[in-house]
Amino acid sequence: MPELRLFWAINLPSVIKSRLAGLQNELRSIPCDAKWVEEKNLHFTVKFLGNVDASLVTKLVGQVKTALDDCQPFFLELGGTGVFPNFKSPRVFWVGLKGEIDHLTKIQQKTEEVHLSLGFLPEKQKFTPHLTLARIRSQRGTSDLKQKINILGDRVLSLGHFRVTSVDLMQSELTKKGPIYTLVAQVKL
Repeated sequence: MPELRLFWAINLPSVIKSRLAGLQNELRSIPCDAKWVEEKNLHFTVKFLGNVDASLVTKLVGQVKTALDDCQPFFLELGGTGVFPNFKSPRVFWVGLKGEIDHLTKIQQKTEEVHLSLGFLPEKQKFTPHLTLARIRSQRGTSDLKQKINILGDRVLSLGHFRVTSVDLMQSELTKKGPIYTLVAQVKL
């Protein structure tokens, strides 16, 4: 069986993606060495799986569906910006989350437990809910980017809220033009 590069995600409504793209466009004018996430690819990662044998997909979806059976739809709000690992040497520029974070954390933990029971490796880092807007490849031009992020700070306290009604299993196909994400399965809450 072929392998699929998979991850679990919470996909965003198009109006929220559009607002995020507007924020990205304001920052793209700054000459820095960053790879901006395309508007169509903006999402929250719940669990990255990597390469998975395609024959396991049905089992994975079934077990996640069972694990999330008691989870209800909930609301999240996008707001605030930051960088990982720190402002001194940023590698990832992100937008944060507010709202019913405890529901998101519960979904992430249950999804993680399912995959651990199936032999997947645990996440290396603690789950920190965020949405990646750009990956910074080198420090060239980052001082101007950091300055602009600080200036924008109060303006991006809220970029809107949305209702989370599903967790989606996505396939990521890597191409020279960037990743192509395809919905494989959806687990309704």
